[in-house]
Amino acid sequence: PGVTFKTIYTPEHGLRGQAEAGKSVASEKTGAVPTISLYGKQKRPTKDEFKGVQLFVVDLPDVGSRYYTYMATMKECMAACAESGVPVLVLDRPNPLGGTVLEGPVAKVFESAVCSAPIPARHGMTLGEIAAFFQQTVFEKSKLKLEIQNVENWRRELTHPACTLPWTPPSPNLPTFETALAYAGTCLFEGINLNEGRGTETPFLLFGAPWMDNKAVSAAIDPALAAGFTPTTRVYIPKPIPGKAENPEYKGSVCKGIRLEVTDSDAARPFSLAVGLLAELVKRHRGQLQWKPNFDVLAGGPWLREQLVAGRSAAEIIAATAAELAAFDAARPKLYSTTAQMQQGYLKAD
Repeated sequence: PGVTFKTIYTPEHGLRGQAEAGKSVASEKTGAVPTISLYGKQKRPTKDEFKGVQLFVVDLPDVGSRYYTYMATMKECMAACAESGVPVLVLDRPNPLGGTVLEGPVAKVFESAVCSAPIPARHGMTLGEIAAFFQQTVFEKSKLKLEIQNVENWRRELTHPACTLPWTPPSPNLPTFETALAYAGTCLFEGINLNEGRGTETPFLLFGAPWMDNKAVSAAIDPALAAGFTPTTRVYIPKPIPGKAENPEYKGSVCKGIRLEVTDSDAARPFSLAVGLLAELVKRHRGQLQWKPNFDVLAGGPWLREQLVAGRSAAEIIAATAAELAAFDAARPKLYSTTAQMQQGYLKAD
């Protein structure tokens, strides 16, 4: 009572999460409350739109991976609020991938919607913690007023299957938790000439190309990297799917692929597995493999590609990120604790 909604702002995929990735979303300025898209020409609220606004509320799902653009949209909104003096309230949600596992190098280049912060690819933070991170690193000299409404009863080690919550797809190509888990690693395949599963019913869990020796690549996967997954070989044809993938890579072509089945989500390290698969592709298909400019954007800089091209093993690459991940883990905001910490009295249960 007494609260008036002035405007609803929407990120990539639109208000209902049904727009295909990369598609500009139109604003809807009819009805009692206008809906303004921030995925297109307009990236942030304008000062005119903020006239009379007393509070900006962020209520967005996130999927636990740096590539997902919702944190970039939140960052733009926080910048607009800092400039206009509008307080921000983040209604936090659990990180479906949990909050203890970090994977991938910390981004060194982060000026893109798919890489908007110097954080790991699998970042282990809730959107509220990311907002706190932005306040500390981007808006530390501003007068931004930030409040975060914490999630009740969530603990850092809990992944989505442990939370007994329904999975509501945040976008068309993440229809299940398992696709979101794999996305933390196999989204990198968008940066090479591989089909990443778009154009199928199992995006990011299925990937391949006409030129890939899927049997040899699958057989060469280090079991330690594939922990939590069972890979099998498949032959498939990516097809246009309205609203999901109108023009997938290798549309209509026979792809020799690998299908991942999630067998233990807690043990799964999708980014590490993706690096292992990339290393095998470099080893076996150096002549066919092509790097798109977007790979370095997704990877947070050229380092990962350079290591792979130089012939470094996945184990060497992963080991090289350990120190910076430990430093990031020690410095990042943590609004929640683990069960063990709560039991030891570091954080009261209430």
